[in-house]
Amino acid sequence: MTEALRLAERPVPGPFPVWAFPDAASGRVPSGPATLRCELPGRRLAAVRLVLDAGAGREGSGQDGVATLTARAFLEGTEAGGGTALTNAFERLGASLYASADLTALRIALDAPVTRLAPALELLGEVLRAPALDDSDVRRLVNERLEEIAQDDADPGSRAARELRAAMFPSEARASRPTGGSPASVEGLTGDAVRAYFGSIVPAEATAVVAGDIAGTDVDATLAAALTGWSSSGPALPAADTIAPVDEARIVIVDRPGSVQTYLNIGHSVPDRTDPDWPLLSVAAHVLGGGLTSRMNTVLREEKGYTYGVRTGILRMPYCGVFVTQGSVHTEVTGDAVADALAQLRSIGERGVDEAETTAAISALADRAPGEYETSRAVAAELADASANGLGADYTSRYLAAVRAATPESVANAYTGHVDTDRLTVVAVGDAAQIREPLERLGYAPVTITAK
Repeated sequence: MTEALRLAERPVPGPFPVWAFPDAASGRVPSGPATLRCELPGRRLAAVRLVLDAGAGREGSGQDGVATLTARAFLEGTEAGGGTALTNAFERLGASLYASADLTALRIALDAPVTRLAPALELLGEVLRAPALDDSDVRRLVNERLEEIAQDDADPGSRAARELRAAMFPSEARASRPTGGSPASVEGLTGDAVRAYFGSIVPAEATAVVAGDIAGTDVDATLAAALTGWSSSGPALPAADTIAPVDEARIVIVDRPGSVQTYLNIGHSVPDRTDPDWPLLSVAAHVLGGGLTSRMNTVLREEKGYTYGVRTGILRMPYCGVFVTQGSVHTEVTGDAVADALAQLRSIGERGVDEAETTAAISALADRAPGEYETSRAVAAELADASANGLGADYTSRYLAAVRAATPESVANAYTGHVDTDRLTVVAVGDAAQIREPLERLGYAPVTITAK
């Protein structure tokens, strides 16, 4: 008689191991930027993020888009038409250089092997001290930006996001206009404007973040050596405005004749990330539209088949946030889809949030953090963003702790305290001839139509 086969018990997943966002040590380059150094053992690629207090929010009157253009012209290096040569120089070091601008900051990103960090930083320093910002390069970049704007206008998602900001923010607010400028403003930008903008950047107002396996490396000394001689040469940039968005019930149609889908953005302002309710609002956003099992997708996708998927999140702005639901639906069901979306946005106020939803949202937002911040690039970018917004190097740790401490009651209270579902802005990019009447029948708000 054979002995019965004995199988090992199936292992049961244990609790998530304790994890904390990496600590960063602060310092300062003499007469230069503040520094944040984050040691990440085993990450042999060093990520440098230089955050300059020169975002689009500080552009002067009639200069919309100059921050974006300055970031792109910076990548041309120290000689006219030198972009390819600069790229090759960094590639010989195994490094890469990028630059971009948003409302908050002009951001320069450098990735380099830890063993070649010093020469890569020195090369970056050369460009910071004497960028060419040549007229011919700027003119070419203006033309490229104009083509890009046309492409953005052709994309319904980009067009909806732009119209949402235009509708919610007063026209005098910089946030009401495209971060990269409009065709009219970009067309008028010159090399003189770009050089003046870059010259007004104050190195002492910047922050340099370095993350990677930098143990034993005197990062501040390396930065000081690389950035010596970089200085401001122009008048101070204008202060960024803090004009708040206006919440009221409104429906705006961006007309796209013949469109077979309608792209929706539904938004409401919320406080910025300094507010203790921001983490709770993040949980609420996930409950409503953070995944395929969220309330929005359960109804609009699974039950009704109106869409492939919608999502809800919070748009980060320099001094506020925008709680926004977005996604595309079939044209013929636009009115019904908006009605159902509004019903789901009201649902937290009507029936609260249950324990299972809260647990799932916390898991999605907090438990994925170890993977989300696995690389030096991700850690450096997060620290740089926190610095640019004045949140402190420990912000991410505080945010994750607050998310983990969320309860159904605290999430519901934060949401209903900041989001008035009777004062939402609805933007619909689609065929006005087909969707206007269904949207008017909702009786939610007056409907206005704007051209493409």
